[in-house]
Amino acid sequence: MEDRFSFHLTDEEKQQIGQAIQLLATVLEPKLMTLTPEERKELPKMGDKTVAFVEKAIEYAQQYPQYMPAFIDVPEARSDFEAVRDIRIIYTVLFRLCTEMDDSMTIAGSEAYTSALSIYKVLKNAASMGQPGAETAVNELGERFPRGKRSATPDTE
Repeated sequence: MEDRFSFHLTDEEKQQIGQAIQLLATVLEPKLMTLTPEERKELPKMGDKTVAFVEKAIEYAQQYPQYMPAFIDVPEARSDFEAVRDIRIIYTVLFRLCTEMDDSMTIAGSEAYTSALSIYKVLKNAASMGQPGAETAVNELGERFPRGKRSATPDTE
């Protein structure tokens, strides 16, 4: 078995990470919003391709205030745009870290699961040869072995 991944955190590193996450949550959560799936679907989205358009439109609104109707709050639009820029800087770094953590979890999980399957096979072999304790281990692992969904059948007496 090839071991492609090794990851260890000291207790001090775990504490530092926990403190950093708590700091992010403390600073950001009061300023952030949560949308329902319906709200998210209904809103127009500003993606990478529309950033330049939005920025230029706001610049023109500031340059030509005489053309702007009262219902367009240009200073608020500028503030919203700056919020997007600030959040995007943070989000980009966190998204990259989350993606790397997800990939690392996938590799580590795959390696751990592959090892567990090998251990289970070895113990089954040991149990078939009557080795002490192996049958108990195999039975317990067998109860925990993930299987596809089974249809529930009521107990009949």
